[in-house]
Amino acid sequence: MNERQPEPTISDRIDERPSFDAGKAGKAKPHDLLIRFVAGGLTSIASGLVTLAFNARVGGILLAFPAILAASLTLIEQQEDSVDAREDARGAIAGGFALAVFAAVGAVSFGHLAGSLALAIAAAAWMATAGLLYAVFWWR
Repeated sequence: MNERQPEPTISDRIDERPSFDAGKAGKAKPHDLLIRFVAGGLTSIASGLVTLAFNARVGGILLAFPAILAASLTLIEQQEDSVDAREDARGAIAGGFALAVFAAVGAVSFGHLAGSLALAIAAAAWMATAGLLYAVFWWR
C-alpha cells in the first residue's frame, strides 16, 4: 500500500523559499487570467457597495483584501498542489498584515505630520513588518 504523507499545515516550514519566475507569468492561460480579473472586479465592486451602504472608512477596509487571492489560490491548487497554494496563502497573510500596519500608521500620522513624512513613516513600517514576517515564515 502506498501511504501518503499528511498535508502540511500553514505553520509547517518547507525547504523551498519564495521566488519569482518571469517565465511562468508568460505561460498563464487566458481562462485563468479571466478568473483572476473577475475575482478582482467583484471584490472591488463589493468594496464600492459597502462604501455606499456605510461610509468610505468601512469600505476602505475591503481594499486591503487581496482581490484575486481566492481565485489565485484555487487555480494554484488545481494546477500545482496544495503546498504551493499554502505558500501563496502564507505570503498573502504576511502582505495583508503589513498593509494593515501601513494603514494604521498612516491613519495615526496623517494630519499630524507633513504628508510626505507620514507616507515615509508608514512605508517604513510596512517594509519592517513585511521583512519581519518574511523572516518568521521563511527564514531558517
